[in-house]
Amino acid sequence: MAAAVDLEDAFGAVVGEAKPEGHPSPRPILFRAHARSAAALRVAATDCHSLAWDSSLSISDLDDLRDDVGIGGSWSDFLDYLKSSLSSGEVKLLFAADQLRKSPGRDCAKLVATKAKGLPRIAISLQRVTGAAVSDVVAEISLALYAAYRTTLESASREQERMSQLMVSLSSEREKNEIMQKQLEAVSFLDRRKATKPKLIADEVSSVSGVTLGSEQVTAHVEQQISGQGREELCCKIMRTMRTIDKI
Repeated sequence: MAAAVDLEDAFGAVVGEAKPEGHPSPRPILFRAHARSAAALRVAATDCHSLAWDSSLSISDLDDLRDDVGIGGSWSDFLDYLKSSLSSGEVKLLFAADQLRKSPGRDCAKLVATKAKGLPRIAISLQRVTGAAVSDVVAEISLALYAAYRTTLESASREQERMSQLMVSLSSEREKNEIMQKQLEAVSFLDRRKATKPKLIADEVSSVSGVTLGSEQVTAHVEQQISGQGREELCCKIMRTMRTIDKI
């Protein structure tokens, strides 16, 4: 049931501008809709000078508004639709032509909000505020605007701080990636160097083996020459000995 919903939790507050239609005021009209209590919704509007209007809607009044709008679904769905319509930027403050002929700003006005083109519109009747109560409405909306500004400013500050932290983290990650890239390049260079080193060693061993083999061949050839010369000398000695024996 509607009475089971806490308006303070379900609706909160909306502050915005209502475009006046049928009113000669040169000043913009600001409005505020907020949960006055758990069971009452207050809507106020002012030109922040001398004109103000307001209305207080009970749970029963909101039930009637829900029936007039024709929004189905749960009570919470209707409150979401109401808040979305007032936050859409398509809000107007309408005045009847016969009221303007009597006295501009007197009696009532109607706050009309549309969530989107083609969807049911919200229409809330407001009563004119007079006397010192006008200053109260102006002060109420001014303070609400300041509170909304502070909230937006704090949210922007937190977002900026979060972005700064993300930038620091991103810079740190980039440095780490650069170090890792350099390490990978160094490892890759060492792997390529190791791959070419066995080939160089094999070429060096082959060259040394060739040199050793050539030395052995020269040594054998020299030995062969020396052995031949020894045999010739031996033969000469034998021939000389045989000639000496023949002479005797």
